[in-house]
Amino acid sequence: MKFFLFSQLTTFICLITSVLVVERVSDAQSIEGLNPLSERRFFSQVKTHGNSQNDLIAFDSELSGSIESVRYQEVVTAIQNFLALLDDRQRASVVLPFEHPYRTRGFCYVLARCAEDNVGLRLSQLNAKQKIALNNVLMKSYSSAGYSRAIQTMNREGLLQEMEDAYRADPKKHPVIGSPLVSDWTPPPYRRSSDYYVAIFGEPVAATEPLSANPWGIRFEGHHLSLNLTFNGSGVRPQINAMPMFFGSSPTIVPQSPTPEAGEYSQWHNEEGQQLLHREAWLARSFLQSLDQRAIARGAWSVLPDVDLLGGTAVPLDAASYLDGEKPGIPVAELTPLQQRLLWDFVDEFWQIQANSEKIDEYALKQSIADSRVWWYGDRHDEHGELYFRIQSDRYLIELLQSNTFGLVSDDVEANHIHSSFRDLKNDWDRNFLGDHLRQHHVR
Repeated sequence: MKFFLFSQLTTFICLITSVLVVERVSDAQSIEGLNPLSERRFFSQVKTHGNSQNDLIAFDSELSGSIESVRYQEVVTAIQNFLALLDDRQRASVVLPFEHPYRTRGFCYVLARCAEDNVGLRLSQLNAKQKIALNNVLMKSYSSAGYSRAIQTMNREGLLQEMEDAYRADPKKHPVIGSPLVSDWTPPPYRRSSDYYVAIFGEPVAATEPLSANPWGIRFEGHHLSLNLTFNGSGVRPQINAMPMFFGSSPTIVPQSPTPEAGEYSQWHNEEGQQLLHREAWLARSFLQSLDQRAIARGAWSVLPDVDLLGGTAVPLDAASYLDGEKPGIPVAELTPLQQRLLWDFVDEFWQIQANSEKIDEYALKQSIADSRVWWYGDRHDEHGELYFRIQSDRYLIELLQSNTFGLVSDDVEANHIHSSFRDLKNDWDRNFLGDHLRQHHVR
């Protein structure tokens, strides 16, 4: 009898479990069918706090506000610790007025165009303790991915120095640099990985809550790198804007090195085969390979852009007009869920650079990307070929250009030079570039 009752109970439990599993599978299938960039449930993070939706919202708001204040104060303290290590002459060089024109000038795309156009303090002007304090600022201002990418970018300058030294020793054997734009291109007379500059605009102040500090900013940049942070401590919830952002790499893929002799070309030999920004180009191509011919025809660019990128900071574009003279682009809203996910994987590489969600809200970014369009030019399949890839919404602009313009000559990689940028057209350096452009050129 006991066995019979136990058997009946077991059967009943199995039936209930089967029903629950079917319902869970049904729910999962419905979620998988959602538009990943336009449906809230795809990317909303479930929080295990409280027993009601109101509890969750209140907890999220409370946590978000406190995190923003904590991170803001931490970065301010790190900056103040860095400034405390400077002598009077160094401090006078690095702390500039908030409205200084250099704070919002364009990127340093090519070394020859920007070697003499810098303000602030150069890394080589800092001692070891000062460098540690400055790196502490950068580490706390960006994620580990963003900070590591900045370090890799600076280290590439030392690698390029070895490559150019090899060229000088034997130009025929090591044709390091070439460009279709400049037939008689020669390497610069010198290149140093310490040629990166920091400038602080305004006075970093850690005010007590409610925060009432005046806005201030940091700019850290050099060849192939521009990091810009703008801090606004007014109001209860401080704002930290990390736009615009520019990264470049040459070489993208480190080719075969000469045989090191007596320590020569040791960095080149050790970094042989390493890749920087190649992942971003691969993810762009992965998305493009998922498109059908109709979509490709709508988004194909007519020419490969110059190194300056057509969305460079000197060209604030009207996103609504979608680039005069070019095709209308591929509307992201019309893509399949899989294609949107592939596109988000590309965007995510840029979003992950940010240290905290208060800089760029992930949900707001996904909603903006869902309303964006995509353009491209180049080879969708050859990872070593030329490629231009662009995503633009009414707020965000992401560009990537892989080319051999002023790039490393390599038998293994055709296009071994990459520029990429991430911009907030409504809030770069706390300025509404897009709004200014519309008022100047589109007001009737």
